[in-house]
Amino acid sequence: MAATHLDMGLRCIKYLLCAVNSLFVLTGVMIISVGTAIYAVYEDFSHFLDPSYFSPATLLIVVGAFVFVIAILGCCGALRESTCMVLVFAVSLSLVLILEVAAAIAAYALQDGIKSLLAEKINATMHIYDTNHEAAAAVDFMQSRLHCCGYYSHRDWDAVTWGTDDGVAVPDSCCAWSTRPDISVNTTVCGGFYEEGCLGRLSIIVHRSTVYLGTGAFAIALIQLTGIMFACMLGRAIRRQKTERERRRWELRESLVNGYHPVGKSDPVSSFPVVYTQSPDYPLKEPTI
Repeated sequence: MAATHLDMGLRCIKYLLCAVNSLFVLTGVMIISVGTAIYAVYEDFSHFLDPSYFSPATLLIVVGAFVFVIAILGCCGALRESTCMVLVFAVSLSLVLILEVAAAIAAYALQDGIKSLLAEKINATMHIYDTNHEAAAAVDFMQSRLHCCGYYSHRDWDAVTWGTDDGVAVPDSCCAWSTRPDISVNTTVCGGFYEEGCLGRLSIIVHRSTVYLGTGAFAIALIQLTGIMFACMLGRAIRRQKTERERRRWELRESLVNGYHPVGKSDPVSSFPVVYTQSPDYPLKEPTI
């Protein structure tokens, strides 16, 4: 009966560890989702960002993919009752946690000097608006998506030399609304420009993305830290259960071996056979009842 209880306890431990691995799979999905979302936001404005800003998001995506492999390793260790595989699982998850914290710290560290970098990038891109189609497309996308014009205001375009057919000093993407001056003519003209510059709005987007990335990484790291502690506890429990089960088996084997005494081997006196003979002077009598 004791061995049966040990087996049931070990089975419960395996199921608990598999449940923990399922939680890690969910955290892996969360990590990939956060990293992909931030990477997509940065990709939209990649012309104005330094490539180093993509590193934290890329690192989170890679870490999320590793979590799936680590979770499979933990499930295999639990099902095979391998304390070594469970230990490797806990150590690997600890390394993943360190990478997540590093990505969050790097994301926060990149906030220093973000406005000066964006101002420099936007200004340089505006000056090649008329000669570079990629730069023109990036500026138009930024201004139309963020509803802004220039890097401080629409007057920043006064310092940019670029040719226009209608004499307008700003691109069409700066137009806030359009009007039709003549009903008979199917043409529209810009009725007003965006007053706010793109520098403030783009820096807010980058700052919020960094906050989401860092906060998400730290939150998921705390979940994984709890899971690492739980996995270590389960690993020790598996070791204790296996040790106890082996001890019970050894005790049962020893009791079977030591409890069996062959006739003639346990007592040296009884190693010789006893022979009863009939005496001629004293005949044997049958016992009376």
